[in-house]
Amino acid sequence: MSIKPLSGIRVLDLTWVYAGPFATQILGDLGADIIKIEAAPVGDKTRIMPPFKNGYSGYFATLNRGKKSLALNLKNDKGRQLLLELAKHCDVLTENFAPRALEQLGLGYEHVKKANPRIIYASASGFGSYGPYSNRPCIDPVGQAMGGLMSLTGHPDRSPLKAGPGIADAIMGLYAVAGILSALRLRDMTGEGQRLEVAMMDSIFSVLEENVIKTSLEGVAPQRRGNLDPFGVPWDSFLTKDGRWVMVCAFSSPVFEELYRMIGRDDLVEKYKGDNIEGFLKRSADQEMLNSVFAQWVRENMTADDLESLFIAMDAPMGIIKDVKELLDDPHLKARNMVVDVDHPKLGKVKTFNLPIKFFGAAAGVEPGENPHDPGLGEHSDEILKSILGKTDAEIAALRSEKVIWI
Repeated sequence: MSIKPLSGIRVLDLTWVYAGPFATQILGDLGADIIKIEAAPVGDKTRIMPPFKNGYSGYFATLNRGKKSLALNLKNDKGRQLLLELAKHCDVLTENFAPRALEQLGLGYEHVKKANPRIIYASASGFGSYGPYSNRPCIDPVGQAMGGLMSLTGHPDRSPLKAGPGIADAIMGLYAVAGILSALRLRDMTGEGQRLEVAMMDSIFSVLEENVIKTSLEGVAPQRRGNLDPFGVPWDSFLTKDGRWVMVCAFSSPVFEELYRMIGRDDLVEKYKGDNIEGFLKRSADQEMLNSVFAQWVRENMTADDLESLFIAMDAPMGIIKDVKELLDDPHLKARNMVVDVDHPKLGKVKTFNLPIKFFGAAAGVEPGENPHDPGLGEHSDEILKSILGKTDAEIAALRSEKVIWI
């Protein structure tokens, strides 16, 4: 088996729910050793979030494979001291508490830096540690709302919509990974640690695509437009003859021309053709009408598979809209080892997603034959304290009796 890129890196993970655990799972899939710090009696809140099977959370399992759990009481002086001792042996500390919460416990960056000047201290929160909103609570839908995503999502005649999954959490988690990897590289060059933070509102604002510069140039905020996009025609989701939905994104005039000649609308081709600014603006201005003509033809004449074959032959972008059940059995995802089969001690045989980063010459993610699963609350408390801090059984028993470690 090839070595993983982050083998030898140890992460002290104080994150919970989605963004932080998503980030540290990526680091773990890349080979880092993840020590998850949890508080009793519940631990990470996703342990009590659905879906459940046999009283166990599939949500938690999805985001915590391969991690080790230490149930540590950070409200206890000895518990905080143990965390600082562990930090001496770690490369990265991640946390997504409210800004300044850990600082008030004596576990802020400056405190941890004294214990380990080489530590990478990465924080994630809704609005960051400074700015007018920094003290406000935030979860994913609020991040999508305040970062601008909801203003652009949905149909213009209906209320704004959030994206289905927690995309704000996920994007913030990805930025956290990028920041941590950059800080590790900087430490290689300078020998010094680093503090960094990512905020959910910042993260969403940064992925609004052309809408930021468009607003800056035109002075008018873009409105919700459903699945439409001015980049091409036809461009929308379309219902096929066999009752399936497809997404069509015809970028260029040649594709537009070929399709509309095929459906017998040479008049529209002549009026709207042109792979230039003039043709683009004309098609964009009448996109809804042009889409409706194409939609009727698809609904009356084409199955989803027929349309897929047509677009593949044209080398034009189009995709059948797949649900998650279909994706778990998708031949392409299976070929790319993106669907992981896990034999879980509590959930039984389940499927989840793999790391989408594929190396050619190194290992990453869950490799065929591996069966990593998430930890029970405090499952590795003794192992961590013995192997990293050299604690004896008697010392661990004393810590447990004093409620320094919970489990």
